Amino acid sequence: MSQRFYFDLEDGQETIRDGEGVEADGPEDALEAAQEIIAEMAGEVASADPRGRWTLVVRDAVGEIVGRLPVV
Repeated sequence: MSQRFYFDLEDGQETIRDGEGVEADGPEDALEAAQEIIAEMAGEVASADPRGRWTLVVRDAVGEIVGRLPVV
C-alpha cells in the first residue's frame, strides 16, 4: 500500500516545504526517490546558492522525518 511522502529543503535558516508530496511504497522507496530528486536539482541549487548547505528532508504523511540527505 503506497503512502505519501514530502521532500522539504532546509539550509539551517530557511525551510522550503513540499506541499504536494509523492506516493511511494514505503520509506525506502521515498528515500530512493529523494536521491533522484537530488541528482536532478543539485546543480541548480549549487549555482543559485554556492555557499549554502542544503538538506532534503523526507517526511511521511504525519510529519515524521524518515531521512535527511545532503544536496550535493
